[in-house]
Amino acid sequence: MMAKCPVCETEYTPNEVETCSVCGYDLTPYPPIIGGIPSGFLEKEKKRIAAAKRVWQLSQSQVESAQLMVSKVQSQLDEMTRKIDGFTQSQSQLESQIEAIASQLQSQSQAIASQLKSQNEAIASQLQSQNEAIASQSQSRLESQIEAIASQSQSRLESQIEAIASQSQSRLESQIEAIASQLQSITEAVADTPIVSSSSGFDYTQLHRLLKSGQWKAADQETAKMMLAVAGKTQRGYLGENDIENFPCEDLRIIDGLWVKHSNGLFGFSVQKQIYINCGGKPDGSYPGDTIWYRFADEVGWRVGGSWLSSKDYTFSPGSAKRGHLPFTIRIDNWVYTDMYSSLAHRLVTCSI
Repeated sequence: MMAKCPVCETEYTPNEVETCSVCGYDLTPYPPIIGGIPSGFLEKEKKRIAAAKRVWQLSQSQVESAQLMVSKVQSQLDEMTRKIDGFTQSQSQLESQIEAIASQLQSQSQAIASQLKSQNEAIASQLQSQNEAIASQSQSRLESQIEAIASQSQSRLESQIEAIASQSQSRLESQIEAIASQLQSITEAVADTPIVSSSSGFDYTQLHRLLKSGQWKAADQETAKMMLAVAGKTQRGYLGENDIENFPCEDLRIIDGLWVKHSNGLFGFSVQKQIYINCGGKPDGSYPGDTIWYRFADEVGWRVGGSWLSSKDYTFSPGSAKRGHLPFTIRIDNWVYTDMYSSLAHRLVTCSI
């Protein structure tokens, strides 16, 4: 008789398997106990099974979300591949058209040369006849007629060549502009595809959405939440010096890149780092001293008139905020990052950000 795993409901044969092949839950049966299993133990076991079931359902939901994200990324890659294939085909067509135009020009030039040769032969024949008919006319009059006819033929030939070259050049420029426009669209579509997850499995989709929609305060809070999660300090609620010095470069680069991109270079850790250096701070992990630190805080708008701002007084509007004002809610050693900011600046340098 088959039984079902109490966590994932996968069927199994009792007494033949010890662990569920799907979720890994312990399926070993309880040993016989005289008088039956105590009700308190059974109630505790039910709660443990319910908790394991919730964890299993949550993990399955995360797997489905990850599969959906992979599917979306694959669709985007397929679309970009189709566009690039279309561009390659257009480029091939352009090369074929250029070769056809060159061949056409060569044929037309040969036809014009042949026509000119025929015209010259006709003119020569006509001149010969005229020479015989007007043998009594002066040599100067004959030379004038020859020059006039040659000049007319040359002028007609040059006009035809210029007209053909102008038409060919215009068509070629139009085709090149159309292909360049298409390539620009493809390039912009690829560049706009954001990186919202790191190889360590942390997803920054929510931070990307908040920044893109201009929800700066919510994005600042999301940044703090994500950095605590990455460092494994969510319960403690703040980051220490070692946490900053060992913070993954990839995650730090993604967070900073999203802030810089969506603020058009106004906000971000790398922006703050440059201002910190410009104020005289050295990104070597050592405290720069009160003078440099206060100068930096004044530059990014964390101090006004010599007084530090409280969290409710920070500016969340790009139109009125100073450069480097955000993000600011990352907590370091239980202080809103002040003295320990040099550790963050040093980590940015070691990560080449």
